[in-house]
Amino acid sequence: MRILQIINDLQIGGAQRLLTDLLPLLNKQHNVDVLVLQQRQSPLMQQLRDSGITLYCLNIRSLYFPTTIFRIRRFLRCHPLYDIIHVHLFPSLYWVPMAVAGMHQRLVWTEHSTSNRRHQTMFFRYTDRIVYSSYEKIICISQATRDSLKSWLNARDIDKHLCVIENGIDTQKFRNQKKEKRQPRSLIQVSRFEASKDQDTVIKAMLQLPSYMKLTLVGDGSRLDESKALCNSLGLQDRVCFLGARADIAQLLSQADIAIQSSHWEGFGLTAVEAMAAGLPVIASDVDGLRQVVEGAGLLFSPGDAEALSKHITQLLSDEHAYQEVADKCLHRAQQYDIQETANKYIAIYESTISHTP
Repeated sequence: MRILQIINDLQIGGAQRLLTDLLPLLNKQHNVDVLVLQQRQSPLMQQLRDSGITLYCLNIRSLYFPTTIFRIRRFLRCHPLYDIIHVHLFPSLYWVPMAVAGMHQRLVWTEHSTSNRRHQTMFFRYTDRIVYSSYEKIICISQATRDSLKSWLNARDIDKHLCVIENGIDTQKFRNQKKEKRQPRSLIQVSRFEASKDQDTVIKAMLQLPSYMKLTLVGDGSRLDESKALCNSLGLQDRVCFLGARADIAQLLSQADIAIQSSHWEGFGLTAVEAMAAGLPVIASDVDGLRQVVEGAGLLFSPGDAEALSKHITQLLSDEHAYQEVADKCLHRAQQYDIQETANKYIAIYESTISHTP
């Protein structure tokens, strides 16, 4: 079976990092290529190449120009042998069905979030219904993601297209080496600086924590400069480190003591699972997607509540037993999300899609 994955870019993000771990496993059983629409260099591109995945880049300057449709169509006419085309992220969601019109391609889509800006405008409910109907199978990365999409589309017969495959990680890669016992003093959040994330609340929480506490923020995105400006305005520039996009997430987690995942909304919470697998206690926003991953293992706080976040951090700082108890629960929870199980479920979806005659 030949499978083409289409994604906007390979910047550091949940969908991109999932593919980086997942595709080498899929490639062991089937031929998997990746079509990247924007050729923005990132460590993940080289990581996929090093694992034996063939990458094609269209180098599109703006994804929102309809000319993207013709660029994708031209590529597919030159590479017509794919059995499955698997699409990730908007606006690829819209462009690919238009690009394959008349080609009788089997399309699969992964829904990576519980919310997006289209959900704010009723017009998009009707266009989304048309677009999503082009996909033979819609994979949702959590039950919350499935419930949100079903409610949004409110379409007849949508259930038969939907399935849930939770994200997975290479748990062995993140397993932490034993640290010498020391007072926790290092916080980390790994996530892009985009509308769905809320690094600002973590920065504000630093004002209520001891001066020896340091925060590392990993990732880039459209809100990076805004968060840096907030940090400077609060006089925290010596306590907050912005590392940008990095590929060595496992190493960075191994150097931290507490992981934060502060978000306005999430589809799943992949970075929270990675931190759990690294043996860190995780504190996360109480939002759909994250809640299902963290609740009962890590600690939750109301979105945007810097005071509640700082209290959770202080609790872990002041109570060694509580720190270790939460860390142990998180490590145990992470074992439920092994990437090999995720790969097996994806292959089953591809095989069932191929066996189904449109």
